[in-house]
Amino acid sequence: MSEKFAKNVGTAERVISAAIGGYLLYQGLRDVRRRPIAMLVSSGYLLFRAATGYCPLSRWIGKKEPHNPAINIQTFITVNKPRDAVYRYWRSLQNLPTFMSHLIEVKELDEKRSHWLAKMPGTAGTIEWDAEIVKDEPGYLIGWQSVSGSPIENAGKVQLYDSPDRLATEMRVVFSYHPPAGGLGTGIAKLLNPFFKQIIEEEIYRFKRVIEAGDLLVEEPDPLSQ
Repeated sequence: MSEKFAKNVGTAERVISAAIGGYLLYQGLRDVRRRPIAMLVSSGYLLFRAATGYCPLSRWIGKKEPHNPAINIQTFITVNKPRDAVYRYWRSLQNLPTFMSHLIEVKELDEKRSHWLAKMPGTAGTIEWDAEIVKDEPGYLIGWQSVSGSPIENAGKVQLYDSPDRLATEMRVVFSYHPPAGGLGTGIAKLLNPFFKQIIEEEIYRFKRVIEAGDLLVEEPDPLSQ
């Protein structure tokens, strides 16, 4: 490879790019008419940088780019359970895989720190990181973030409010994470945002089902890992 196209993407970034790119491609091809063309463009870009180890955007900005812009997602939902019950379920982090289908396990190490194990999208691989609780107001607020050195920087916050009749709980859930691989940049982050927002909304709705009715979630096999 010429110096102009010299590798500038590390092995970990290439693996993550391949996983996300393959998953986006699969989702985009499932129903091309309903999926935005941006999803297919994004998948092609990610698969290219994974296969070649070269990121045009990283080279263009000199690889010493400022920190990746975060993707910020927030969603609102009303849960027909008391606020304290909702808080207790969410605060027990080992419960999260019951409604977040991409999570395999969350193990609480102590009162604040936890270890997370998740599936790599579209593959049989996994990714893991440690996180810590940074805000905890029993019954009202839980905030967490990944610890320094995690393969994917992420953070989240759950805020709880009584509904006007005090019979239900209004939830505001915020997720923030930095796209892996610095060359994604602001443009790609914006393209991916609607896709990940849909995933988060679906998982929060699963939470509503689980805590309200105790539904058991049956995990469907990942077609791309077969």
